[in-house]
Amino acid sequence: MKPYAEVITCLSELVAYITYLQDETKTILWYRGQRDATWTVQAGVYRDDHQQHERNYVHRFRARAGTRYANLPRQEELALWLSLMQHYGLPTRLLDWSRSPLVAAYFALESYIYEHPDEESDAAIWILEPHSLNSLECKQAITPTLDANMCEPLVKSAFFDRSPETNSATDQAQVLAVMASEHDLRMFVQQGCFTIHSDPTPLNLRPDSDKYLSQIVVPADSVRKLAHEVEVCGFRKGDIYPDLGNLASELRVQKGA
Repeated sequence: MKPYAEVITCLSELVAYITYLQDETKTILWYRGQRDATWTVQAGVYRDDHQQHERNYVHRFRARAGTRYANLPRQEELALWLSLMQHYGLPTRLLDWSRSPLVAAYFALESYIYEHPDEESDAAIWILEPHSLNSLECKQAITPTLDANMCEPLVKSAFFDRSPETNSATDQAQVLAVMASEHDLRMFVQQGCFTIHSDPTPLNLRPDSDKYLSQIVVPADSVRKLAHEVEVCGFRKGDIYPDLGNLASELRVQKGA
């Protein structure tokens, strides 16, 4: 991956760059949009002092979810529980990615479509080579599902004390790129996938991160233009978040457009 950020100012430049990168790398690429280009790439549980509360979060969520959600995972389906918690905004060790650069662009620029902040800042689209990451972490160039056996040590440590260390490379991995199990319409629409982290170090600050991670920057003076282009191309809240509340929110802003 490139050791410096690519700068794009419009949607056509984004598509052209991703096309070039895909042709050059010949590998799977994942994308993550962030409103501020200076933000680190870090799972939510490691921000704002959440880490010390992780066990309380997951167990209290499971204890109280039954009256609020009809189709809960079984108690032993820890990966599905973790995914459900992430879906509903609980800080977890999962970090969201998308297989679509346009979905990532939407998330990077969403505030300029609906909230219209007074000030602009540089936005970012991060690009991940998931197979390269996993090759470094566990010597396997694959992207397993979150509920796969090889991900179990990383998932279990969110709920329980770590089991004794083994000689397995996957037991020693601190970050893995994993596919989401598409039990939820939102994950399907957003073409969602995850990295799962047992290491609080932001992904972009880890050793050798330049081998699997790079950044596209949208300059502050281009974010409103690119946000409008993303919206014109049909990437809107009611479709990205396919539920009635977000559909109503989109329609209130669009006023019939």
